[in-house]
Amino acid sequence: MISKWGKLLMELLGIDTLVIDRMSRILQRSSENLQRLDLFNPKFYPSRSHSEEEVLRYLTVMVAMDHRLSRPGRVYEACLEDGCYKGADLLYRLGKMKFDENPDFFAPEYLSKIREEEVEKWLSIGNARPVDIELRTRLLRDLGVKLIKLYDGRVSSLVEASNNRLHGDGINPGFADFLRVFRAFEDPVEKKSMLLAKFLHFRGLFKPVDKPYIPVDNHLTRIALRTGMVVVSGRLWNDILNMREVSMSDDVLIRMVVREAYGLLAEKSGRSVWELDDHFWLHGRMVCIRSEKPLCEKCMFKGFCRARRNNAFMVYEHTYYNTWYY
Repeated sequence: MISKWGKLLMELLGIDTLVIDRMSRILQRSSENLQRLDLFNPKFYPSRSHSEEEVLRYLTVMVAMDHRLSRPGRVYEACLEDGCYKGADLLYRLGKMKFDENPDFFAPEYLSKIREEEVEKWLSIGNARPVDIELRTRLLRDLGVKLIKLYDGRVSSLVEASNNRLHGDGINPGFADFLRVFRAFEDPVEKKSMLLAKFLHFRGLFKPVDKPYIPVDNHLTRIALRTGMVVVSGRLWNDILNMREVSMSDDVLIRMVVREAYGLLAEKSGRSVWELDDHFWLHGRMVCIRSEKPLCEKCMFKGFCRARRNNAFMVYEHTYYNTWYY
């Protein structure tokens, strides 16, 4: 008997393997053009001179906060003394400024008792302010309390307990399994867990022996829908087209299929999903932007992109705002 989720998957969602094949061939030919994040950029991340535990704490806290910063009519952006920042760039710039001022702010002991006023002061500047300060405060307290109770306040103890596994076997949990106890990392699609694992890997702090998933967010979903990697039909496509907010189960379902599509793309192109995540995340912010007029001429997939051929597919992504998963 086919489950409810199975019926939804067949009726509404699928992966176009022909599109995946074409994209993989382009990625193979254009490997030198793949964009990469600089995880040692001093504007956003701690330097090599800081201790391993300090870096682990900083990255864990920042990824825990890395969700839904902007809303319709309320963009999270501000100009600081050293430049103007938007979205995640502003979040991580404010995080690094706080870290430079007081690294102990990111210690579990401090987080376990952090107050809303402190979180608001930290993440707000000018007119930029996340709408969910109370929620973010609860996520930070939860993170601090459980790190103290379960790992003696050391993120490194959690990493060591994973034995370089992302996912365990039921008896021996992996990194993502351990993270799931924290409210900030409970997403069944594991966006934040995979993002944190990626950051730690490229900082040389974690070397997973099993294959990772790609950290699916709105940018990667938008690209998957526009290019035709992922095909949606029926009720769910109408919801996306008309920007009606979908349910939590629909959101999880869409991102699961998107995750599988990028996994297949990684396999066929010979690139790691974390390399693809860097490239497509930056691509979604700078080229395939959340606009009816993205910069298609700069896109390496412009020759066959479904949305470029047919404007009816030039969607933003599915609408789902009230989440701390991504």
